[in-house]
Amino acid sequence: MKQLIFIFSLLVLTFGCKKEEKVNPFDLPENKEPIVNNPVVTIDANSFAGLHKNIFKPTCANSGCHDGTFEPDFRTVESSYNTLVLKPVIKNDVAGSFQFRVKPGDANASVLMNRVTVDIDELSGIMPLGLSPGSDWESKKVGYIENIRNWIINGAKDVFGNSPVGTNLPPQLTGILITETGSNTALPRNIQSGSVQVPTNASSIDIYLAFTDDQTPVNDISYLKVKTGPSMNIFGGLAEINLAQVTPITGEGYSGNQIQFTHKFSVSVGSLPTGQVQFIRAYLQDNLPTLTEIPTTSSAEHIKRYYSFQKGE
Repeated sequence: MKQLIFIFSLLVLTFGCKKEEKVNPFDLPENKEPIVNNPVVTIDANSFAGLHKNIFKPTCANSGCHDGTFEPDFRTVESSYNTLVLKPVIKNDVAGSFQFRVKPGDANASVLMNRVTVDIDELSGIMPLGLSPGSDWESKKVGYIENIRNWIINGAKDVFGNSPVGTNLPPQLTGILITETGSNTALPRNIQSGSVQVPTNASSIDIYLAFTDDQTPVNDISYLKVKTGPSMNIFGGLAEINLAQVTPITGEGYSGNQIQFTHKFSVSVGSLPTGQVQFIRAYLQDNLPTLTEIPTTSSAEHIKRYYSFQKGE
């Protein structure tokens, strides 16, 4: 009997001393963090987001090119779209064929397509002129060019799939031609200054200007005036000169193509000091509420010098 009592007591002590196993609540299936398989997002190469990711950002926004130094500005998706679609052309072909950098729905009328496929004026080269490290343009340019073409043909929509809103562009000044009064021969430019060179013995010159506008005929532009002065940027207080409509004459425009010059004004230069440069600023207005100034204070210096003349030395 004593032996049975001893065995029973031993069993009680053995099981009574066994530690209770604790359960970690985070090990329970209902408390475990769910496993999420994030879907792989593929950007359509024919969308504007795809163009910016694959082409504009890695290939065109390199230092000294389209990095905000000049338009188009390819640094961001927004700046890229806003400086491409329905924006006026700065460098055109010899025939002046293009009005917009990108014309929605018409790849052949978009200068962007022209710039990446041919040398637009046989002087500028085919874009891109230089490649950033890591750019795959050379190996994939055939496909990339087709992506650009498809995007334009499909309406040049923004990253949200919205079609561009039609816009009324301000008037554009497309060229200047200067002759001595009474002559039909265009005066040459001073290579160093970029200004039109006026002979030292000239007493008066005629300055012809050419304009374009996307909606308003040139003859219906309501405000056509200019100012001239010795400062590249300061025109406040100077007298405005009315532009007169004339029988069109043909000459070389800003882009090197032959254009029609339809308005002119005359300037007396007999007392102009030799070597002094006179800068020209035009003031135009179509049916937009504000005047358009060309060039503006923020325009590139070479454009300001293009619209200037200098008494020869």
